[in-house]
Amino acid sequence: MVAKIVVHGGAGFWKRDIKRAVVGVRNSAEAGARILVVDGSALDAVDAAVSAMEDDPIFNAGRGSALTWIGTVEMDAAIMDGRTLSAGAVALVHEIKNPIELARIVMENTDHVLLAGATAEKLAKTFHLPSANPITERRRQMFLTAKKKLNAAGTTAIGKNIELLREHPELEGHDTVGAVAVDTNGNFAAAASTGGTLMKLPGRIGDTPLIGAGLYSDNECGAATVTGWGEIAIKLSLSRTVCMMMGRRVSALRAATSSVSMASKRLNGHAGVIAIDPKGRIAAVHNTQFMPWAYWSTSMKHPRARMRGRIVERLK
Repeated sequence: MVAKIVVHGGAGFWKRDIKRAVVGVRNSAEAGARILVVDGSALDAVDAAVSAMEDDPIFNAGRGSALTWIGTVEMDAAIMDGRTLSAGAVALVHEIKNPIELARIVMENTDHVLLAGATAEKLAKTFHLPSANPITERRRQMFLTAKKKLNAAGTTAIGKNIELLREHPELEGHDTVGAVAVDTNGNFAAAASTGGTLMKLPGRIGDTPLIGAGLYSDNECGAATVTGWGEIAIKLSLSRTVCMMMGRRVSALRAATSSVSMASKRLNGHAGVIAIDPKGRIAAVHNTQFMPWAYWSTSMKHPRARMRGRIVERLK
């Protein structure tokens, strides 16, 4: 089978960071392509691709993660092997340089799928994963601006954060990063990582570490990962919905388009999807202004990067 990888840098506003985002997703796809071009595994490819975006502070994952309501960072990540349906995820981690690496350790070295908080942090130390401060000055300023706008409105109610971000999308900018791939052996994999929603309540866990919501991979139906409002993806089990459609021979593009449309119509929520179906067809669909993404296959010398995929019923 022809090896392929598709990555995204998060659906959202992005207006001020277009060039940096395009470069970032291209570099991410290149990291995965270097593995696939020598017949490496899809699992290693998505791991490398997401790690590259976690290391790039322009993305809301790893270094550069969004801040919570109290100014801290709580990161989530997950990875899934379509060959065996093995999966690993972590949530609410604070100082791990690459949360996707910790998610893979959960998958390969424990009997569990999801570990959160202090236990996940201890596991990272056991396996000597590098730690790092994920808070950048750019993210700190975005947090302070959001707080200032809430105070100016005369409220500090947590429930107002969604309204704030609807009116000022530039404050949040973008969301989860993710990657899907298929290797020359026909094995699929998916991975995702995020700092979560700006101004979220501490302890909030979104779709990213939830298998079937934030990502899904199965050799019988392909692979998909989702970006946008996590609560929307959770309620609709969005990634598995895409994969189940592809398993019924619906193309990646039709499955992703249908799922994003469902997010728009049923819940009026921001969503984006990247996917690869069992025939190797790819898709990048969203209802936001932008979703930086890139793709590569063995027929290409270098990855191609775009700021937009197919836009479906764009929401403001």
